[in-house]
This record gives sequence, structure tokens and C-alpha cells, in this order.
Amino acid sequence: MCNELSDPREAKSKVVVDSRVITSKGLGTFLEFSLAIVEKLLGREKALEIEKLMLC
Repeated sequence: MCNELSDPREAKSKVVVDSRVITSKGLGTFLEFSLAIVEKLLGREKALEIEKLMLC
């Protein structure tokens, strides 16, 4: 999959958002992954709001 990314250097990231594809390294990155989905669907502000609630 790494070669299919528009920027293969992103493969080193925990979470990669590439056009319509969001992927992550595994279960240990589920918080970052879920926030990336929220950001894509509802915007950055909503993702930051939820992140604050998750880390309280």
C-alpha cells in the first residue's frame, strides 16, 4: 500500500489521510485514526473538541 500513496513518505506516519483513504498502523493508533475520520467528516474544530473530551 505504501507505493499507492500520493506521497510515499507519509507511510512513516501513524495515520495517513490520502484523498478518500484514511489508514493507520494498527490498534495502538485508534485514537488518532478516529480523530482523523472526525476531522475529514466534520472538520478540524470538531476533531479538536472531541480530542479534548477524550483526553480529560
